[in-house]
Amino acid sequence: MEFLQQVTNGLTIGSVYALVAIGFSVVYGALGLVNFAHGDILMAGTFVTYGVYTSFHLPIVISCVIGILAGIVIAGIVEEVAVRPVLKSHLLIPMMTTLGMGLIIRNLVELKYGSGTLPFPSFAGSGFFHIGDLQIARAAVVTLVVAVITLVLFAAFLKFTKPGFAIRVVAQDMTAARLMGVPVNRTIMAVYGAGGALGVIGGLLYANTLEVVYLGMGFPILLKGFAAAIVGGIGNLQGALIGGLVLGILEATVGPAAGSYRDAIAFVLLIAILLVRPAGLLGARVQERV
Repeated sequence: MEFLQQVTNGLTIGSVYALVAIGFSVVYGALGLVNFAHGDILMAGTFVTYGVYTSFHLPIVISCVIGILAGIVIAGIVEEVAVRPVLKSHLLIPMMTTLGMGLIIRNLVELKYGSGTLPFPSFAGSGFFHIGDLQIARAAVVTLVVAVITLVLFAAFLKFTKPGFAIRVVAQDMTAARLMGVPVNRTIMAVYGAGGALGVIGGLLYANTLEVVYLGMGFPILLKGFAAAIVGGIGNLQGALIGGLVLGILEATVGPAAGSYRDAIAFVLLIAILLVRPAGLLGARVQERV
C-alpha cells in the first residue's frame, strides 16, 4: 500500500512535469528551438495570480485565469523581442536570447515581490480522500484532474481548430506553410503563447501543491520539464507526457532512498534513456546528410 501511495504522489508531480515538458515540446516541435525563458514565464504567471488574488481579492479561479493570460502575453513578448529578430540565426542565438529574457523577467518579478517565499492560496482546499488505506490529498486530486483536462483540451485544440492546424503545418514545413498562406509569424507567436499557458498551469499546480510561491520556483521545474521532454523525445507531445509521468513516479518511489540526491534522479534517468535511445522514448531518429 505504501508503494501505491508513492505512485499516486508520483503521478501528481509527474503531471506537472508533463505540462511543462509539453510546453517545451510544442515550441521545439514547431521551430526546433528550446525556450529557456520557459521557467521564468511560468514563475511570473504564478506571481501574477498571487498578486491579483492578494491585491484585488478576486476569486482564486479568476486569479488563475488572469495569471494564465499573463503567461500567454509574456511568452508572446519573448517571441517578439528575443526570438523573431534572430530566428534565422544559428540555433544557439535564440536559445541565448530567451535565457536573457528569462533573467529580465526574474529581475522584474523580484523588484515587485522580493526574493522571499510567499504563501500561495490553495484552490483545492485542505483534507484528504481515503480509498481503503490509501490517502490522497485533495490538492493532488485537483492537480491530476486539471492536468488531464488541460492536456485533453490542448490535444483537441491542435487537432480540431484552425490555429492548431496552422501550428501543425508550420511544424512540418515552415516554407510550405508560407506558400499555403498560413500566417507564420502569428502562428509562431501562438506556439509560444500555448507553451506559456501550459507552463503557467503547471506552475499554478506546483504552487498549489506546495502552498507557496517563490522567485526561484521556475528553475527546478524548468530542469525537470526539460529532462522529461528529452526522455520522451523532445518535440513529441505524447513522449513529453510519458516522460513527465515516468520522472514523477521515479522521484516519488526512489526519491526517499536517494535523500539529498533526489534531484539527480531526473538526470540519471535522462542519461540512462539517452544511452539506450538517443532520440528519447518516442522520438524519431533524424539523419542529416553533410
